[in-house]
Amino acid sequence: MAFSSGNPALNPRYFQGGLATERMTLDGTVNKTLALLGLVSIAAMFSYSIAVDNPGLSGILIIGGGIGGFVLAMVVMFIRPNNPQLLMTMYALLEGIFIGAFSFIIENYYLGGTEGVILQALVGTVAVFLTMLTVYRFRLIKPTEKYILVVVSMAGAIMIVYVFNFIFSLFGGSIPFLHSSGPIGIGISVVFTAVAALFLIIDFGMIENGVKYGAPKNMEWYGAFGLVLTLVWLYIEMLKLIAKLRD
Repeated sequence: MAFSSGNPALNPRYFQGGLATERMTLDGTVNKTLALLGLVSIAAMFSYSIAVDNPGLSGILIIGGGIGGFVLAMVVMFIRPNNPQLLMTMYALLEGIFIGAFSFIIENYYLGGTEGVILQALVGTVAVFLTMLTVYRFRLIKPTEKYILVVVSMAGAIMIVYVFNFIFSLFGGSIPFLHSSGPIGIGISVVFTAVAALFLIIDFGMIENGVKYGAPKNMEWYGAFGLVLTLVWLYIEMLKLIAKLRD
């Protein structure tokens, strides 16, 4: 089956074995995924603690971590260095900084100090991940070419929405209903969260095929990076959805 992922980090043409002596393994990919998630978590806790002590810095942390993480993600996905460990480590740390400060803002400004929303978002993210992994394991949903085309198209549309919303925010505006806690705003978050969850199926498929067809060893990093990228997105969408429901 041919796969064509919309996530450049998991593009199948980079998973060809070639003449590499060491091959990609599932254990290696899992270990690297856990390592990157560990860095994200450490940086997030550090960023959150800074925001608690100095709330005025939360905006700087969000902007710095968000833009820095985005730039590094683009470099990793489109330049694709042979030894991406350093860049991916920096990406994980910057994403953690963004997530920590963003979580603080949602908890303390959007919800006025309501506790528990971060834990709920984490539990929700893990639950969705395990559910989608089970769905993939039993082939209840398969990442066919049509499936990938639809999900990637929706993900691309969401990215465009966020880009335009960021541009509007520079002039003091925003896309209507995107951040509202009314029925439409909640519906938007449900759709965005669902798309992020569906993207996990694509990530699982690309990792499985990389292992199956003997991709080079460094593709473990790219498989881990693509999965972490989706999990970070899923957590952010989950956090916003729960915040809207609790508002």
